[in-house]
Amino acid sequence: MKYVKKYIGEGLLIVFSVLFALLINKLFEDYKTNKEKTIAIESIQKELYRNSAIINNWKEKHLKIRDRITEIIEGRNDSLKTELLKYNFLNLSVLTKGENLIDAIVTNTAWESAKSTGIISEFDFATTQKLTFVYSMQDVLTERSTIKILDYYFDTNSHNMESIDQTLIQFQLRFQELTGQEELITNLYREAINELNK
Repeated sequence: MKYVKKYIGEGLLIVFSVLFALLINKLFEDYKTNKEKTIAIESIQKELYRNSAIINNWKEKHLKIRDRITEIIEGRNDSLKTELLKYNFLNLSVLTKGENLIDAIVTNTAWESAKSTGIISEFDFATTQKLTFVYSMQDVLTERSTIKILDYYFDTNSHNMESIDQTLIQFQLRFQELTGQEELITNLYREAINELNK
């Protein structure tokens, strides 16, 4: 009987030790996961703030370009049209006032890192949904809309100055689409940042 009590005591001690070790390990893993999640959220927030500032700058420039094109089309800026017609090609710098169309790029590094490490599985559904939407829209803006403008500009037909009015209408339509998307993504950035701050 004495040995039985001893074996039961030792057995309980071993079970308790194993359970305690598992608990400590689980607590450590949870701590590590929460820390990684916090770092990922902070990185994504910084990226969204940075991207939002870049898009706001783009939007300001692109609205001015769109408005200049509209003024020419509507006959409200003959001097700008005269300046354009001085060249035997479409000199985009006349419309942009010598500024670049895109002077900084938006990134998705923090978002892609969160996805590749799998830490986004710790985000709630609403957060993941908002972030997926904002980064998808960012891709549309950078990989389609701006490329459409550049592709049209590099098309040799766009430089036929005899059809400058039709070319300007095409540019106006593309810039209207681009600035509309920039406005949309500005709101999406704000919503995503608010979601991450919850």
